[in-house]
Amino acid sequence: MDMLLNLLAIIAIGAGVIGWLWITVMAFSEGEILWGIGCLIISPISLVYGILNFQELKIPVLMLAIGFVARIGVGAIAFAAT
Repeated sequence: MDMLLNLLAIIAIGAGVIGWLWITVMAFSEGEILWGIGCLIISPISLVYGILNFQELKIPVLMLAIGFVARIGVGAIAFAAT
């Protein structure tokens, strides 16, 4: 059970990091330097930027959200198992 939870946690973290990097790169590539710096320094700003530009950033926003929800779920299951 622990090995499965660890694998799920790694996948969730990976999805979240890929989504975050994707949003950050898109912020810089669209010429919005302040949004890009904000996404690098303060991670939740990337979620705000992704929601504001949801038409262009559907996939990375969903990856970021799924990674966050999955990490909460893994933590809850691990906490309940102890």
